[in-house]
Amino acid sequence: MAEIMQVTGLTRTFGNVHALSEVDLTVEEGTIHGIVGPNGAGKTTILSVMSGYLLPTQGRVLLGGRDITRLTPQQRVPLGVVRTFQNIRLFGGLTVLENVMVGQHAHARTGLTSLLPVRTAADKALLAEAKASLELFGLREYVSRRVSELPYGLQKQLEMARAMATKPRVLLLDEPAAGMTSEARVDLTEHIRQVREEGVTVVVVEHDMDVIARACDTVTVLNFGRKIMEGRPGDVLSSPEVRTAYLGT
Repeated sequence: MAEIMQVTGLTRTFGNVHALSEVDLTVEEGTIHGIVGPNGAGKTTILSVMSGYLLPTQGRVLLGGRDITRLTPQQRVPLGVVRTFQNIRLFGGLTVLENVMVGQHAHARTGLTSLLPVRTAADKALLAEAKASLELFGLREYVSRRVSELPYGLQKQLEMARAMATKPRVLLLDEPAAGMTSEARVDLTEHIRQVREEGVTVVVVEHDMDVIARACDTVTVLNFGRKIMEGRPGDVLSSPEVRTAYLGT
């Protein structure tokens, strides 16, 4: 498979603390790539560097062979790199549909002013795409609901639907299962697989090992800012080295 995203020699320090130390990571196109590790391993830091919210102290970030290390998040979105956050960042006063349509602004010819109300054929096409994103995550029946009225699990799904509305090439998910019920986590796994079926490569940082095992093709393990293992989920999650990193035994 072709490499769609790559980080090389990635180091990120905060004062004297090395959150990441010379990490190399290659994401293959059309796969679901998990990043796991105990608290403080550097998982969210590497996602923030890949998405442009943090600049590396050293190292590079490549997208399809292009160096995007110094690009801002706003510059990466039109190139196809989009992320969600562990803490929900939705517009609570807007409806479910309006939140997704806000996510389409990078592809709207006249910016947000073209999105609502629907006036032109192009606007109608955006509306159809927004509804398709909601359908993908089982949210079609909530189109007119205010986001503030939705339970937490549905808000997490809406964040992913909004991210999909930006037409990403690579979708970076930060702890998507956090706060979800066991049943909702099973549904989440299926949603992540559906995203891949739409032709989008997924990178997911997650603590829930069941989600990682069911969804991912490849798993990278970080510990104290360094990559300690990478491979197929079954091999990685059964590794004594990984168990030691998590349990300290």
